[in-house]
Amino acid sequence: MTAYIGRRLLMVIPVMFAVSVIVFSMMHIAPGDAAQILAGDDARAEDIAAIRAKYGLDRPVYVQYFNWVSNVLQGDLGRSLTTRRPVIDEIASRIPATAQLAAFAIVVAVLIGSLMGILSAQKHNTIIDYITMVLAVIGASMPAFWLGLMLIMFFAVRLGWFPTGGAGGWAALVLPGLTLAASTTAIIARMTRSSVLEVNRREFVRTARAKGLAQNAVLGRHVLRNSMIPVVTVIGLQFGHLLGGTVVTETVFARPGLGRLLVNAIETRDFPVVQGTLLILAFAFVMVNLMVDISYMVLDPRLRRVS
Repeated sequence: MTAYIGRRLLMVIPVMFAVSVIVFSMMHIAPGDAAQILAGDDARAEDIAAIRAKYGLDRPVYVQYFNWVSNVLQGDLGRSLTTRRPVIDEIASRIPATAQLAAFAIVVAVLIGSLMGILSAQKHNTIIDYITMVLAVIGASMPAFWLGLMLIMFFAVRLGWFPTGGAGGWAALVLPGLTLAASTTAIIARMTRSSVLEVNRREFVRTARAKGLAQNAVLGRHVLRNSMIPVVTVIGLQFGHLLGGTVVTETVFARPGLGRLLVNAIETRDFPVVQGTLLILAFAFVMVNLMVDISYMVLDPRLRRVS
């Protein structure tokens, strides 16, 4: 198992290298001139040229890339072009808000999605199954920005139960957390249902029932343990969706997280902040998928011998 984890950690290196190339290239291909934005609409050509020279934007792209990568390897993500603060400080100040939101959303999605999927599978082809799957389809189909606005209008504006946005205690997490968790909950519910139904049809489950084991014992000892690997895979993949969803959700609810920082940086063509934020989000996604791979061995001991 240790060797397997070591191999997986080594694979992070080429993945992060590819991510760095893609992120850097996208920012330089995107329309807009950061020097022009910093100088203002009425700036003279020589002022714009001076800004390019000051921030190294006049150098060849490959030189800018290698300078950036060498600094990143030393823990320096550069300085924001707009605030002049170190990018790592900008990101560090926003991580807690995004981490709280993502953690709340994934806990809600896993708990509700798993329960919905198990209930739907156990009540297969009944009215409960149909209602659960209709709710899952609705949840997966609703755009996050629309759902967020509807929740704000009803629960914040009309009922006044929760704040309309911003950071704060648990109350400020509820509406954005539900918005972010909606589609993930639906996907987990559908995958859990499919996986439990598949395991229910296997011979060892029928044998356990034939021995007279109670339904709860069969479900807990045999069905759930063997049906969780596909569900865990989906949870790991959906974590990336949650990180991407924070961009929309934090914008709608005005939360001071990484998503809102990224949107603001894109609008002002603040290359260092965009590149640093995307790199951190990609690294978090890679690490979560590594944890998912390790969890396979916990759920299925047979994989330890294969690895």
